[in-house]
Amino acid sequence: MNTPFRTGALALLTALPLAAASWPARILWHSARRSRSTPATVDSAAILGTAQYDGRPSAQLRGRLDHAVDVAARFPDAVLHPLGGKLPGDRYTEAQSAEKYLRDAGVTGRINAVPVGSSTKDSFEELAARSKVGRCLVITDPNHCLRAEKIARSAGIDAVASPTPYCPSQFPDRSWWESVVHESGGLVVLDVSHLLGPAAADMLETTLRRLQLLFKPSRRDRINQLEDTDT
Repeated sequence: MNTPFRTGALALLTALPLAAASWPARILWHSARRSRSTPATVDSAAILGTAQYDGRPSAQLRGRLDHAVDVAARFPDAVLHPLGGKLPGDRYTEAQSAEKYLRDAGVTGRINAVPVGSSTKDSFEELAARSKVGRCLVITDPNHCLRAEKIARSAGIDAVASPTPYCPSQFPDRSWWESVVHESGGLVVLDVSHLLGPAAADMLETTLRRLQLLFKPSRRDRINQLEDTDT
């Protein structure tokens, strides 16, 4: 093997692991930075939806909503925007179940539910179209913060992520590692979209979803809904 080729191959083999590690590192660093600092003033807070069961928020959604209750106490004039649609066959949307939980927790009079959207992107675009949200805290799980903030800003929202300290998925649980892998894949898709365009990003996203089904068949309904929305 000639020297230039060997040098190039070694450089590539060295670069690939570093590149693969860069996405999780960005996710964790951003979450840590956001958890240590909150804007002095905000106009609103968007609570990203996730699973609910016939009107009852899942543990993951409750973690976000409990943080929203804290945010509401700290910023009494901020409008809360619970986000999220529903899967086929569901009676309630994620936003509806979130709104009820917030009202039961004593947050009243300043909730604007947005019960539309099967993805983070859809929900933020609908929120931006419906409301003038101003400076907006984006309440979600720690590992989701970087991607959610980027998507919100691409929808024209002046967003700052606010990771919930009540997330049930904690290091070193398996679910925590799964979320890091999932969010890394989502971040790669965003980066590819910026570098190579939406078509390349869509192809990559479809491939990643197919791979995800091999390991998490329970995600089939959600993924089918996302792909139906995309088409």
